[in-house]
Amino acid sequence: MSNFLDKVVFITGSGTGIGRAIALSFATEGARLILTDINTDHLEQLAKDVAILTNIKPLTYKMDVTNASQVEMVIALAVEEYGRIDVLINNAGVSSMVKVIDMTEADWDFNMNVNAKGQFLVTKAVLPHMIAVKSGKIVNTASMASKLGAPLLAHYSASKFAVVGFTQAVAKEVAQYGINVNAVCPGFVATGMQDREVVWEAKLRELTPEKVRQEYIDQTPLGRLCYPEDVAKVVLFLASPAADFMTGQAINVTGGACTH
Repeated sequence: MSNFLDKVVFITGSGTGIGRAIALSFATEGARLILTDINTDHLEQLAKDVAILTNIKPLTYKMDVTNASQVEMVIALAVEEYGRIDVLINNAGVSSMVKVIDMTEADWDFNMNVNAKGQFLVTKAVLPHMIAVKSGKIVNTASMASKLGAPLLAHYSASKFAVVGFTQAVAKEVAQYGINVNAVCPGFVATGMQDREVVWEAKLRELTPEKVRQEYIDQTPLGRLCYPEDVAKVVLFLASPAADFMTGQAINVTGGACTH
């Protein structure tokens, strides 16, 4: 029997990339999905794909994770519909690429607000519902850049280091309520975000995008890019009973590119 049959799973940033793979993986396990994203076109397509896969239409909400009132409203609607949230996947994230010397305050704020503040706001809104039933699993999407500071990504790295610190602190606060809080740290993931990043990096380093992408592969001992599905498998593990005695962890999914 599936670990997630009829479990209520709330996913942010679910429309594309890693979030989409996580959503489809939970769908195949029989979970009741609450899918959120700031892009409604991507969200609608995902909802259609989930319905085709499972014959069940998931709940979908447009949600900006940096908007506290919107976050609270969407979570209230989700709980009103399903009565609880068993699993929270804090996946919404952004990136941009720039040298620190050229970085603007807006560049910094964009990354920190979505990647770090967004996880805080969503977690804060969900926790009372998990505490009330003394149960819950939270998985936060961090990054290999949360363990290895990445050049041209100082603001992104800072935001993802913040995610790991937040994960560790919250895990200790809520352990007494039977809630597990962990993070997943993907490496060089083949997504639309990476497609944009290789173009940015190529321009900044005066290389071709193909050369940049090959460097990512060369830095990965297992010899290929990470796929969103690779990350989704670990997320499902962390949300499952198999990880009941794990909390405050930041698990690498990097093909060996990061080992600490």
